[in-house]
Amino acid sequence: MKNRIIEAAEKMFYQYGYRKVTMDDIASDLGISKKTLYQYFKSKDAIASAVVKRLHHDIERLQKKARKEISDPIERFEEVIAEISSRITRIGSAFMSDIKKDIPELWKRCEEFREKDINEYIEGILKEGIKKERIKEEINTKIALLAYLGAIRTVFQPEIFAENTFSIEEAFENIIKIFLKGIER
Repeated sequence: MKNRIIEAAEKMFYQYGYRKVTMDDIASDLGISKKTLYQYFKSKDAIASAVVKRLHHDIERLQKKARKEISDPIERFEEVIAEISSRITRIGSAFMSDIKKDIPELWKRCEEFREKDINEYIEGILKEGIKKERIKEEINTKIALLAYLGAIRTVFQPEIFAENTFSIEEAFENIIKIFLKGIER
């Protein structure tokens, strides 16, 4: 039942945002009582936390699978980022914006996960790319990592998507192009 609740809430949060979804909505969607819902989760915040935790586990599994199946570090980087982009596109900016405002501690965990996970993953890719001669050896991996994280941290804020016409997918694609290929013709 717990997984069914998380799945139903995930679908609703991603479609309508966190704020617009109530415990009644989730219970009704599942055909259960609110009392039953509260037996599994203390609050809507706890459900949102479970939804985010599930997403993080999904991304970790994706990265492990890519490490096993894709030997070229550049191809692996592009594939994983494309998959993460696809997942984040499904989430939508309303859910991200709502949790940033309404559940700041959960938003902080999201940012910590993103920075820790991306930090370790990208640094590993850069070092492997240098070793396999796919990335220039004169590249300082720490500076490259900080540049990439800076772009991600700046662009992937809910208000950026609200103020601009580009999609999450388009933002990922452009950051990857700039990072891997530069802006020179």
